[in-house]
Amino acid sequence: MVLGSLVVAAFSRFREFRADRGGADLAGKENMIAALRSLQAMQQIRDPRADKPSFQTMKISTARKTGFMMLFASHPPLETRIERLLQG
Repeated sequence: MVLGSLVVAAFSRFREFRADRGGADLAGKENMIAALRSLQAMQQIRDPRADKPSFQTMKISTARKTGFMMLFASHPPLETRIERLLQG
């Protein structure tokens, strides 16, 4: 089950990168980068309700995954997505 979760998460991240590339092809690379940067700015806004136990029991987390836990992430970090678009 854990191995399956890793494969599903990796495929999901791959699809996000492809969607970013498709969005850049349709709307333009600069517009796609601007959209991702807008999402990044929205992530900085904190909702005080998110720190309550009721949110934590629903597994809603605004914590950033790093290291080993990134293998289970369904979406790559926005910084990585922006960097890939900048590189071409």
